[in-house]
Amino acid sequence: MIQQVIAKIVKNKKISPSVNYLELEIPEIFKTLLPGQFLHIRILAAVDPLLRRPFSVNNVIKKQGSGCYRVAIVYKIVGKGTQILSEKCRGDELDVLGPLGNGFDINSCLVKKRSVLLIGGGMGIAPLVYLAEKLKKQIKQGKIKAFIGTNTKKEIICVNEFKKAGCKVMISTDDGSAGFKGYVTELFEKYLSDPQSLNHIPYLYACGPFPMLKKLSELARKLKIEGQVSVDEMMGCGIGACLGCVIKTKNSQNSVIGYKRICKDGPVFDINELDWGE
Repeated sequence: MIQQVIAKIVKNKKISPSVNYLELEIPEIFKTLLPGQFLHIRILAAVDPLLRRPFSVNNVIKKQGSGCYRVAIVYKIVGKGTQILSEKCRGDELDVLGPLGNGFDINSCLVKKRSVLLIGGGMGIAPLVYLAEKLKKQIKQGKIKAFIGTNTKKEIICVNEFKKAGCKVMISTDDGSAGFKGYVTELFEKYLSDPQSLNHIPYLYACGPFPMLKKLSELARKLKIEGQVSVDEMMGCGIGACLGCVIKTKNSQNSVIGYKRICKDGPVFDINELDWGE
């Protein structure tokens, strides 16, 4: 059930030169948030910025001895709205709409008892932490691997959080300042080149830039890997009414069958469902 609430800021701190960690205290209804869902936040009551901003959920934390929960969000300061948000302090309040969208389906990998590969590029890393937290309760330690890709070492986030969730973490940076030098898709392809990695066909969850997801889709199709991807897109209304964030979908014969709304029908889709274009 979608709720509109006034949430109090508990933490809003810098974790890298351009990335902040935000923690909001919200009603118990938000404990139903699924990994991959998002919140739509009005940063100011005034007309500028006019639209709400979508923020994926990094984690959900139970506040002991209280009916409230805390929702963690990791966001990058990229424009006027997020700059204003970064200046908010503990005790300030935000107008929050959510939970919104469809999240990751974890039953798909549990049914066949598969190992799990999490692949995050840029800020797409953040929402996979909550997914890892959910999966660790049902998958043996060591069977979840997290691939983290950023432009440079300074942009790497959430490594400790993945490790606490029992993930083996592999890092790539475009400039080679940490881990594998190259794109995270290249690191992933290198991992798959080891025959042992495909002894038991893994299940894939990914979130990141469109070109990254397109490349992962190509690899998944080639190796018959199943999975889900979360599409990162700016959203107007967040509830599917404005049709401003549609994406082409296709059937199993690769024929385009129509459009779906990223905010309402997604942001999580089956990796083979989307038409990535040429």
